[in-house]
Amino acid sequence: MVLVTDELRVHLHYTMRGSYPLRLIDVLFCTEQAYFVEYDYLTPVDLLFGSPGQRAAAFASQVVEEGVPAALETAEAVETQPYDALDSVDIHTGGRVGRPKITAQPRTDSATTVRVHGQFDAEPFTQALRATVDGHDVTVRQRDGFGF
Repeated sequence: MVLVTDELRVHLHYTMRGSYPLRLIDVLFCTEQAYFVEYDYLTPVDLLFGSPGQRAAAFASQVVEEGVPAALETAEAVETQPYDALDSVDIHTGGRVGRPKITAQPRTDSATTVRVHGQFDAEPFTQALRATVDGHDVTVRQRDGFGF
């Protein structure tokens, strides 16, 4: 998690979703909405040679150096979730055996879930996210375990 600018309040770095191929995603929690930015696909060969961490680091550098708009332009896909349409965000800590998981549940659409593969400390992330969505009707819950 990185706190970056006035627009970008919380950057959840190096997450994945999907089964095959896995997709690398960073979640950018900005002042009025969250962006789930998909920037690469991963194959078993990528995982074997450790390239996900390198690709994730390159994307995070781009966000910091060039800003959110430039990062969004280079993305494979971007899902936008305005806070006014978001019902809740559940933060599962991962426990001893699982990876942390973040689930954003909009009021009307299906949930978006990512698993965190980078460095993650649930408590400061939860506090920063609560501060980011303050003023919007979004519930932020931290839960132990890996969640289903």
